[in-house]
Order: sequence, then C-alpha cells, then structure tokens
Amino acid sequence: MLKALVMTAALLIGGCMPMNISDFTGKQPTFVLERFFEGRSQGWGVMQSRFGTFQQQFMIEASGRWDEAARTLRLTEIYTFDDGHVDKLEWTIRKTSEGSYEGREPRVDGVAKGEQAGNAYHWTYRRRVPSKDGSESSNGFDDWLASGRQDPDREGIRHKARRRAGNLVSVLSEGRLKT
Repeated sequence: MLKALVMTAALLIGGCMPMNISDFTGKQPTFVLERFFEGRSQGWGVMQSRFGTFQQQFMIEASGRWDEAARTLRLTEIYTFDDGHVDKLEWTIRKTSEGSYEGREPRVDGVAKGEQAGNAYHWTYRRRVPSKDGSESSNGFDDWLASGRQDPDREGIRHKARRRAGNLVSVLSEGRLKT
C-alpha cells in the first residue's frame, strides 16, 4: 500500500501545471498537520533527477510533539539515504491562524511558510542541504503533503520539488505512516 501511495504522489504532482493550495479546498479527508505529525512516523521514498531518472532511495524516521497552548509543533525528521548519508531536520512549526503555519529549522534561510486546505498542506522554504561529503548547497523546496484516504491521521503522501538557482534539481516522493 505504501508503494502505491508513493507512486500516486509522483503521478499526482508530476504534471506540468503548478498546483495551488486552493485547488484542495473542500477535499476530504482533511489533512491536519499537527495531528498527522504528533507522535512517531516512518516513511520511504525515492529521489528522481529533473529528467525523471532514479537517483536514490531513502527512509524517514520522524517524531513530533504538539503544544496546544503555544500552537507549536516540534518535529524531528531523520532522512537516511541509500548511500549512507543522513540529513536531520529539527523543525519548530507554529500555527499562526487557521490553515496558516510558519516554520523554523537551523538550516532554513528565514522562515518556511505553510498553508493547509482540504486534504493538502503546502510548504515552501529555502534550506542549506548537507551532502555526503559534508558540503552544503542552498536549495528551494516546494513541498506538498496530502492525507491518506483510509486513515488521514496515520497515512499520507509527500512530494518535494528541489530547486537550485531557480532550476529543478530533483523531486522527492514519499509515503508516511504513523507507528
């Protein structure tokens, strides 16, 4: 089932026309960022080049804690790539209003901006991404998450377009399940 979710993410978002968060208004089941990332989750995915060729596989382990009073999600995501390289993200995500979020992470330049509507969440940011050799490159991310159809609080798909100097570098597609 997770493979089907990853393939659906690649097909859903792999088209030519850019998506807009308003396209998802009213779509069910509703994706709620703070519920989805509360607790532990794991995922699997693939990275493709801008030409669609396979580059790498990866696994994700994540853990999140939602603080209702502060309207803040603390989220740790650890990506382990098949070449052995690891990228750890330490997010602090604040819900600024219904459907709007902002996030901070040590390697993010400025503030990540997020919007939620219907069964989707859209997140944009620029981040210095570590490479296997220890170097870093600055990349822009256009990151989409969508709830799973059967259990939206437990399953989801994610698709990230990664750009450098405005040019598409790679696309990451993944499926996630709460554990």
